[in-house]
Amino acid sequence: MENPAPRQNKFEWQHLIQEALVELDPEKLRAKIAEAESAIFNRLQGLGRDADGGQERNALQDASNTLLALKREVLKYPDWRV
Repeated sequence: MENPAPRQNKFEWQHLIQEALVELDPEKLRAKIAEAESAIFNRLQGLGRDADGGQERNALQDASNTLLALKREVLKYPDWRV
């Protein structure tokens, strides 16, 4: 999986995604993914139906997709959509 260049994080939870992207140890990666997924879930709960949260919701969806790709491609989780 290609590592994107480090970038400025607009949202507080994004550093967890960046940490997962650079982790090489599979066990540590599992833990970092779980922590990032929890942060995504909690942030979505916090946003609720806030109309001003559209941009962050999109970023959360992208982050979730990134974590799913890490699980499939790096950790070899099965793709349940197939």
